[in-house]
Amino acid sequence: MASLPHRVTRDAPPAGLGHWMGRVLEEFDRVGRDFDPDAVHDLRTAFRRCRTMAQTFRQLDPDSDWKKAMQASRKLFQSLGQLRDLQVARQWAIDLAPETDSFRQKLLETLAAKEQAAKTGVERAIDRFDRKAWRKWSRSLPDRARRVPREGLAFQHLAIERWEEVADFQRRAMRSRSAISWHNLRIAIKKFRYTVENFLPKRYEAWGADLKKLQTLLGDVHDLGLLWAPLRKAGISADATARDLWKTRIEAERKKRLAAYRELTTGPDSLWNQWRADLPQEKRLEAVAIAKCSAWGSFMDSDFAHSQHVRDLALELFDGLRETGLNEIFRGARERRILEAAALLHDVGRSKIDSGHHKVTYQMVRDLPPPIGWTPEDMLWAALVARYHRGSEPRPTHPGYGALSPIEQQRISWLAAVMRLADSLDGEHNGRVLHVSVQTTREAIHIRAQGYSEEMALTAEVAEKKHLLESLCGRPVIIRSAEIQPEMMARAASA
Repeated sequence: MASLPHRVTRDAPPAGLGHWMGRVLEEFDRVGRDFDPDAVHDLRTAFRRCRTMAQTFRQLDPDSDWKKAMQASRKLFQSLGQLRDLQVARQWAIDLAPETDSFRQKLLETLAAKEQAAKTGVERAIDRFDRKAWRKWSRSLPDRARRVPREGLAFQHLAIERWEEVADFQRRAMRSRSAISWHNLRIAIKKFRYTVENFLPKRYEAWGADLKKLQTLLGDVHDLGLLWAPLRKAGISADATARDLWKTRIEAERKKRLAAYRELTTGPDSLWNQWRADLPQEKRLEAVAIAKCSAWGSFMDSDFAHSQHVRDLALELFDGLRETGLNEIFRGARERRILEAAALLHDVGRSKIDSGHHKVTYQMVRDLPPPIGWTPEDMLWAALVARYHRGSEPRPTHPGYGALSPIEQQRISWLAAVMRLADSLDGEHNGRVLHVSVQTTREAIHIRAQGYSEEMALTAEVAEKKHLLESLCGRPVIIRSAEIQPEMMARAASA
């Protein structure tokens, strides 16, 4: 069978969002008013790439322009899809049957009438499309996208999410074998492909050809299924012989492609298993989950460098307290990553309000979709720890906290105590306190802080925020400069 026009694409090497948004505007001139099939396909493909990237990036960046760009392109994208489906169906009708077939011409006439109506719909959508707004977004949105590095852990997290979507749709398709299940799988593969292509280009160099092959196989399955509606309209239901002949032709082509797809994607050595093995696994998943939280926080927090520094201090305090054996909570890997996420996100509420922003932070973090390997309970804990970086200490009357068991409340309080102290040590948002270390005696918790000085304006804040830790451990927390008090800490260690 000859290659179909919908599989011939002017494909450029993997490029970023700015390239494809500009490509959309270029393809308008090629489409013109004659709606050449290749031009229609290329314009729709450029739109799909842009929409997939926007949908993907919205998980990291809540800026409203991402949604606006998707909404502005939806009508035209849908109308192009309807026209494209008819153009492809026409080519299949030509290729599947000889000119002498009694229903071939009827089918082509039916498709031609539908195609003309679809062209009218595309013309209307093109006229309504706001090119000026799209041109503006083609400058601003790529700038925002460049803030997260390609190949970075955040995009690896998004790729794993796309992979899991494909795996879920594939299980459904293999089980039900319905046309809609194969169609949903095809769309999921497209999203996975474009995510890898644009955000993980090194992997796409190795995976691209096979991803296109899978997409093409399921695309053909979808396109062949589109022939039945116009065939029925052409009257084939009344001719049992013709109906059976066309059904046999279509099913033979569909089965051939589904068999090829199954061969490539099932079994222990399937393409999907190979690709998943090349994405982060097990312990590395913790890093990609934190990276996704960090990327989101960086767009919401105007002083994210402060939050990153608080994260570093909080983890040093956590690890130092673990070494002292003060409480078993500091041996928990789950608690450590919850503290890390809470520290990175503790100021995101400032994007909404300044006074009382810690309460807004709680709501925002609580409502975040959990990253891979996390549960909604983990997000609730992170939200609560972030909420208590300032303001009143945890109380049973507080939302979220009050619903937890006494044991859970105790664990949240310990993490909040570390969070509050770490935040106070960078209360001036200048990164002056560089590192901390912890030692304990029966009388006190001793913290050496490099860069700390009792003359610093943040000293009063430190005194206030260390109170929760002092209450939990039942002894004072003494903070001294690492540079000027080494003798005291040496005596404390030997006591």
